[in-house]
Amino acid sequence: MTTIRTRTLASDVFEQLRSDILECRLEPGTRLRFKDLRARYRSGLSPIREALMRLVADDLVILEDHKGFRVAPVSQEELVDLAMTWFELESLAIRQSIKKGDDRWAANIRARFSELSKHRMRTAKGALDPGWEPRNLEFHESLYAACGSPSLMRFCRVLSERFSRYRRLWARRLARKRDISKEHEDLCRAVLTRNTAAAIAALRRHRMTTIEDLLANWNEHVA
Repeated sequence: MTTIRTRTLASDVFEQLRSDILECRLEPGTRLRFKDLRARYRSGLSPIREALMRLVADDLVILEDHKGFRVAPVSQEELVDLAMTWFELESLAIRQSIKKGDDRWAANIRARFSELSKHRMRTAKGALDPGWEPRNLEFHESLYAACGSPSLMRFCRVLSERFSRYRRLWARRLARKRDISKEHEDLCRAVLTRNTAAAIAALRRHRMTTIEDLLANWNEHVA
């Protein structure tokens, strides 16, 4: 029973710590000291250590010799790599869904787009709206829900979550005015009309604009 309880506690700490990293409550590069983590998560040493090692395997935490753990830093190289890999996999999934999708798939896309349209990306204070983020994910996943590959969808989800740190950093300061709703509308229309070329082009513009915005004022975004 003790072993099961320890694993359960470790899983709880893992989820909380992972969420804090992905949502930038723990900033990139933050030193993760056991004393601070025990107080923050009200947990013992063993569950925290296990959670940290799992996060090291997920590339969200790094372990440095003689220095301990810290939140993985962000970099321009990782930003581009994550975004473009995600784009390629999502494009493949969308292509397959356009071929295989039925009326239920199309209806779900319309419903998810409608839900997303009711929320603005940022709050009045400029932070990423917590209600917008899950609906954005649901909309994008609905576009390729008919791809027929759980593995492909899972990899897209992992990359989306990894990229969410950059999206939150980017949401703090938009380098230019951007009509996210229009980008989503263009993407939605192209997929629903089964115009594969237009859908992939719209997705590429969507991803590239985010990359360009972040890179344009990198030091301001990550400061």
